[in-house]
Amino acid sequence: MISDIKKAASDSGITAIVSNARDKIETQLNRITGIEELPIMLVSWDLETTLEFDENGFLKNPSTKVVFLLMTKAESAEKNDYEEAAEEMAKLFQSFLVNLNSYLVRYNKEGGQNLTGITHTLVPMHGMGKHSGIIGGFNMINQITSC
Repeated sequence: MISDIKKAASDSGITAIVSNARDKIETQLNRITGIEELPIMLVSWDLETTLEFDENGFLKNPSTKVVFLLMTKAESAEKNDYEEAAEEMAKLFQSFLVNLNSYLVRYNKEGGQNLTGITHTLVPMHGMGKHSGIIGGFNMINQITSC
């Protein structure tokens, strides 16, 4: 699951990092972002997975809720540049979703959607570092192991 997120992010030109539980998100974002690493997707460390059985008693594909920040730096401190950078991250997020979906296809045993509940909010200026991007989330299916 995490490796699929990281591979899909890398394929889209994004550095994906799973956050830790010790520090605030803003602290972690400011510590890890250098120009050479941007754009960065900071994925929340507390990934929640739901398991269900089908009507025949077999496990369905697990579903994991993912919450993230996808951020970059604006060209300048101008309002328009912050907005443009946030919109660029929204477009990049779509590319990431296409790549992630292609990795998840191989796990899908039920024929439903691989990604659901996809949302994002434009955040033209976030945190003390004034990063621009999106805050969002999605649910993704996971591989089911042989039980």
